[in-house]
Amino acid sequence: MGTACLRFVLQAVDPALGCPILEAQFSLETIEPLVAILGDEVRDVLDGAIWELDASDLERLSAVVGFVFPRQFGEVRLVEWSTLRAVPYLIHTEFELALMLEGRKPFAAFGDAYPNDCFEAWMALFDPFVEEGRFVRRIIDQPFPSPKRNASGETVEGIRSVYVALRGEEWRIEAWIETWKTAALSGWNEALERRQGELLGYTEWQCDWWAVNRRDVLTPRR
Repeated sequence: MGTACLRFVLQAVDPALGCPILEAQFSLETIEPLVAILGDEVRDVLDGAIWELDASDLERLSAVVGFVFPRQFGEVRLVEWSTLRAVPYLIHTEFELALMLEGRKPFAAFGDAYPNDCFEAWMALFDPFVEEGRFVRRIIDQPFPSPKRNASGETVEGIRSVYVALRGEEWRIEAWIETWKTAALSGWNEALERRQGELLGYTEWQCDWWAVNRRDVLTPRR
């Protein structure tokens, strides 16, 4: 076998936190072995799609990857390896709720077109903690002049931004909004990039690393 050039990650997702709690990585020369057992649509994973796996999928997959991934920890999904995994600290994306409950992340920002059942289900995980008063949340809808069709052919009515902060850190919501207003007037720059990282709860050394090492191939952090 030659050198593997595609990397994938299996994830077990905690249903209450919405984040991976167990992961395993594997590599393949091509995606064809996955196509053979999961079907042609699994190619969408190479474009950023998330592929959910059931028990029979995992059983067939084990013959390809050489190990059995457990199912008892939560829903199992397949994703492509991301360049963000090469960053020497945890990127908060997907771990927002868990980090906020631990007090390690003061603020998170989300956005997507609406209506979107998947996005709403994800945001609903924050509801109990907003109701308890542990989190402060602001939702801003920006309706389109008229409904549009997204890439999947679904009708969307606008863009929904959801901002969530720890109680006492809600000032970060307005500060975040102001950074984007500034960017709209002056354009994005390194100072705004650092400010974004600080508001999201990244440490000084993490912001320093990001400023030096960030490349176009790195997708946006949250």
